[in-house]
Parts: sequence; structure tokens; C-alpha cells
Amino acid sequence: LAAGTYYVRAIAENGDGTSAASDGIFVTIDTTAPAAPSAPDLQASSDTGASSTDNLTHDTTPTLNGTAEAGATVKLYANGVEIGSSTADGSGNWSITSSALSEGTYTFTARAEDPAGNLSAASAGLSVTIDTTGPAVSAPDMAALSDSGSSNSDNLTNVRRPEFTGTAPAGTFVQLFIDNAGNGNPTDPLNEVIGTGTAGVGGTWSITPTVDLPSGTWSIKARGRDDAGNFGAASASVDVTIDITPPAPPSVPDLETASDSGRSSTDNITNDTTPTFSGTHTANSLVRLYANGVLVGSATADASGEWTITSGALDGGSYIFTARGVDVAGNESAASVGLAVVIDTTP
Repeated sequence: LAAGTYYVRAIAENGDGTSAASDGIFVTIDTTAPAAPSAPDLQASSDTGASSTDNLTHDTTPTLNGTAEAGATVKLYANGVEIGSSTADGSGNWSITSSALSEGTYTFTARAEDPAGNLSAASAGLSVTIDTTGPAVSAPDMAALSDSGSSNSDNLTNVRRPEFTGTAPAGTFVQLFIDNAGNGNPTDPLNEVIGTGTAGVGGTWSITPTVDLPSGTWSIKARGRDDAGNFGAASASVDVTIDITPPAPPSVPDLETASDSGRSSTDNITNDTTPTFSGTHTANSLVRLYANGVLVGSATADASGEWTITSGALDGGSYIFTARGVDVAGNESAASVGLAVVIDTTP
């Protein structure tokens, strides 16, 4: 039969004649498929990427929507496989939540089916990437310029906002956090995010905290978030000690007898333009010698705390010599009590 609406009745025939016609029914034959729906659109709440329109997500059951013939049954396909269906409302709008999908890139299409069972051609496709794997981030490393300790790799510093560096896949958003709880869980409220950054083209990142770190030893970790919104596991940690407390000042410098060329060995008058001084401070600490506030030499105290420093060349004149101690974190003490010395080189 051709497409159209028919009134169908039945009659019975035998050798004696033909019966009256039965009651009839109206039958519509429809062989015309509906128009293809619009291309599916990934719903903003399912698009977890950097923008709500980049079609990148970690949602394995994303919701897509679009328009079709009002009242049509809309079927959603991922790479040609049906993954859900719904009915377009009176305005033709439809929304379908996909069945569970694995990681990968999919082309989503839709087809409309009318009440007669005619299936439309496929809509234009929408490419969507589902990514559920978070990025790996290296353990933070304190930058050498921020490590003020006795070596630039001892993770001991007096810098309240030390710079940290590391590696991650290019483009990864990196969070730096201080593990107050010691449990390595970056979602724990006791873990405080102290800075953020982005890995560059070469995969390196650099983050300087936006807050002053308190004195003490802290476990510093990092984690990354990719463009799909996936957070990776917390990195390995680096233990960093922040020490901002300066040491006590050294003893007052004493002009060595060999450098005191005056009438007595204790009058602090000399013709030596590179005089030598001695004193005491914390064992194995660095001591700096100043003349009128200008650094003129330094040395390390021995195991008994004793130090000896020969000054750089000085002109004739009167000087106040002071000493300052430096601890292993690089904190310099206040100046010691001063020693007045006269250097006289004129006969």
C-alpha cells in the first residue's frame, strides 16, 4: 500500500455467498523518516574541562542535549553504538544521559524515530574526549636561590616564601600544599594550599607560596589537575625547615697581640692595615667581621667556638670593629659589642 490513511474492513466468503463487512479500523501508513535532529551538545554541567565548551570531561556518563521533531523518540549514539534515548518535548527539546563509557574520544550523534518507527538519518557529530586519569607531578624541590642554608640543597632556609620547582605534563595546573596533617591527603582540611602554577611547554613548573610559611619543619607536596579536571595523586614530599630566629651575637672582637703594634698589646692602636681579630661564638658557626659597618672578613668558628679573622686591607683611621654570627639557616645575628681600634700608618 502507498503511504496514506486507510479504512480497513474484512468480509468472509464461502460457496453460499459473502458475509456483511466487519467493523473497520483506520490505519495510517507512514514511510517518511523524520528530519535528523540537531548535532548533540555536551551539557555544561558535564563538561569538566577548562571551559564549559571544550568538550573535554572526566564524566563517564555525560549528558547531551539538542532538538528534534516534537514528540519524536531520540536515540543517542557514541561511535555508532546506541547509549541512551529520550522523547523530544512539545518544543522539540531533548536531553539524554549516556550509559557508562570508558576513557577515549567519541563521536556522538543522534537519530529521531517517529511514531511509525521510521528512523532519521544521523545528525552531525560532536567529538568529545573522556579522560579520567589525573596527571603525575614530581616532588617539589626548593630552588637553590631560596635555600639559604649552609648548602643550597639542605632544604634549610630563612626565606618565608621559598620558591619550589618540579615537573608535570605540559599545561598541568599544579597546587603546592603544606601537609599539616602528615597524612598525604590533599583533600584533608588540615592541608593548606600555599600556591599554584602551571607546567610550561617543557613540563617544568615553579611556584612561590602566596603566604609566609611559619617556623618549623614542614612536609611540602604537590598535585596536578589536567585539562579534563582530573586531580592526580599527591606527589612525594620534601621536608623543609623554616628558621627565622637569628643566633645570639658573638663576643666582642679582640685585636690579636701580634696585630696590636702600640706601646702595649692591649691599647688597640696599630700600624697593621690588615689586623687580625679573635673571639668566640657557637661552635662551627660562620662569623662575619665588620669595620664601621662594612664587612671586612669572615671565618668559621672551630669546635670550641673560637674564631680568628684577618681583616681586608684598611686605610689609616679610627674604626669600630663588630662581629655577627650566621646560623646554618643563614640568619645573621645582631652585631656584637664594638671594639674601637686606631690604625695609624703615618710616621
